[in-house]
Amino acid sequence: MPPLRAFFDGDFEAWLAALQPPPPLWLFVHVPKTAGSSLTSDIAAGLRPYRSLHIDHLDRARPAMQRYDTAVDQALAAWREVPFRFASGHVQQRQVARIVQGIPGTRLFTMLREPAARLVSDYLYQRSPMHPLAEEVRRRVPDFDAFLDLPGQRNRTARHLVPKAVLDSGDAEAAIAHVEAHFAFLGLQEHYSASFSALTRMLGQARAPAARLRVNSAAAAERAEIAPRLADPALSARIAAANAMDLALYRHFAARWQDIAPRLEAWLSPGR
Repeated sequence: MPPLRAFFDGDFEAWLAALQPPPPLWLFVHVPKTAGSSLTSDIAAGLRPYRSLHIDHLDRARPAMQRYDTAVDQALAAWREVPFRFASGHVQQRQVARIVQGIPGTRLFTMLREPAARLVSDYLYQRSPMHPLAEEVRRRVPDFDAFLDLPGQRNRTARHLVPKAVLDSGDAEAAIAHVEAHFAFLGLQEHYSASFSALTRMLGQARAPAARLRVNSAAAAERAEIAPRLADPALSARIAAANAMDLALYRHFAARWQDIAPRLEAWLSPGR
């Protein structure tokens, strides 16, 4: 049984056993705006050496996907020289597959967030001083409605987690099956404390979260303007139509989290 299925079946000891021996590399597939920066900082502190799969967003010579391809190729070359134990980045599934191919035995984990909330957070972040291209984004994307129309923002989560052929097919069951078969762990931002505790147990660290990074507190006013609109059925339907795969993934795994939450809390409790 794949480890993630054992986890969501509530057999946490079998989940951990299925992940032994420790892999040559843990890869955090960081879906944007899922508390991933804080998570990465906390995990990297206890799992070194660490490699960031980062690109320079101000380098416009090539598309971002090609720059991520290069970052992955450079990381693979570096790993062959001096192996690192943990890596993370906004890599999409084709780069994830490249890493797994280049470092056999790599284990994957990720975090999800309710899609509408993730979209709002991503929109606000890209327009904030925290983002290097904020001024350009503000000129090109004047409001949240324009952001929703961007092709690159549709099914953003699925782009990171499942092959393009599965995404293009619209087959949600195939997407869920792919994640269950290939990921060692999947947490939810809405269950961040339990997700972090389970993840660190998996990594042999077993501790509470500490870091809280890249919090866009300056966007409170814009967030307050958008939040009431999310209750509008028309806007909800629009988000759902453009992000059907993300919603299917989130609803499936959120339901699984709801099912196991009491057992997981008991299993994680001190002194068990």
